[in-house]
Amino acid sequence: MQRTLLTLAAVVEGVTGIALVTFPLLTLSVLLGIRPGEDGSMVGRIAGVALFSLGVACWGARAQAGSAAVNATLNAMILYNAGAGSLLVAYFVAGKLGGAIGLVVGILHLAVAVAFAFARE
Repeated sequence: MQRTLLTLAAVVEGVTGIALVTFPLLTLSVLLGIRPGEDGSMVGRIAGVALFSLGVACWGARAQAGSAAVNATLNAMILYNAGAGSLLVAYFVAGKLGGAIGLVVGILHLAVAVAFAFARE
């Protein structure tokens, strides 16, 4: 299960990261239903680099099941997904998301955090 989750996370985070770096305004608009300004675009690009980096770490950890490095990667992904999911749900509840897709993404992040928690050895 670790390998499958890490592979899925590597692909999803990598693609999302590339989308944020390349097309930050479009990606943020689709994911969050917001229209960030120039500063928001730069923050989106920085977030994209971070997400791509998470994807690279997950991809590299796939072959090392059970190692300390994989467990550290799993813990990092639990923290990231729980944090991102909680923030997205809170942002939706506060009425600041432009659509329900952000809520769906937030709930998916929380579910992935739980899956990563169960995947730890």
